[in-house]
Amino acid sequence: MCILFIYRNPNPAPGGYKLILIANRDEYYARPADSAHFWKDYPGCLGGTDMEPGREGGTWLALNVKNARVGVLLNLNGVPKSIEGKGRGFLVRDYLTSTKSTIEFAKNLHKVNQETQSYNPYNLVMVELKNSDVYYLSSELNHQEPTILSQTILGCGNSGMEKPYKKVVSGKNKFEKIVNNASTAQQNDLIEDLLQLLKHEEKYLPDDELQKRSPNAFNELSSIFVQHEKENYGTRTHSIVLVDDLNNLTFVEETLKANELWERKIFNNHLE
Repeated sequence: MCILFIYRNPNPAPGGYKLILIANRDEYYARPADSAHFWKDYPGCLGGTDMEPGREGGTWLALNVKNARVGVLLNLNGVPKSIEGKGRGFLVRDYLTSTKSTIEFAKNLHKVNQETQSYNPYNLVMVELKNSDVYYLSSELNHQEPTILSQTILGCGNSGMEKPYKKVVSGKNKFEKIVNNASTAQQNDLIEDLLQLLKHEEKYLPDDELQKRSPNAFNELSSIFVQHEKENYGTRTHSIVLVDDLNNLTFVEETLKANELWERKIFNNHLE
């Protein structure tokens, strides 16, 4: 998962949205994965899953319709990898199924990060759907404790949130224009506009932070929609999560299939 944008409004007007979340997953095309589905062993959990041997069941983005949570995992570039290299994808699953509060879960994980550095570097974003509360945690050593984010428009990529890539900054501006005064009456148009943003191929260069963190691939990684043909790597999944003023949830996923066509799935639920 490489880029994420969030609109949050805890008290929307009738016909408005509490939360609009969109994200791209960037990965090697050959890495096996299942597209979005409800998880057999974890009732209420919905999302795509990693099928890489040894990482089966991990995920980059998923939600739990029973406890109204969303978790999003993003790689953190330019930071030394862990010797242990534990599977980060299980962090989202663990958050979605935890009985702990979000802040308690995040603080416990932060303690693990600072004491062991057992996971490869990551940014983890945790969202409570009913109240639009957003929590951010970086695994980077000596990073501050989990942060509760109060801004209306948020963006996160593969750097720290305090030093975003240019594509994140520009993407936030484009995203804000799309979601400004978004209405459930035009939800289909909203989804198409959000998908077009996630497919945006303009390169945002020069970018000193990106070049510092990814010196060998900064050109290919400088767009919202990534294509790195030499490495057989790029954007494979678009995700959209919408929660309206009545707690109606819409989850949209577009996944690049082996035949190079995009498959769209739409799930609708009501958060109790």
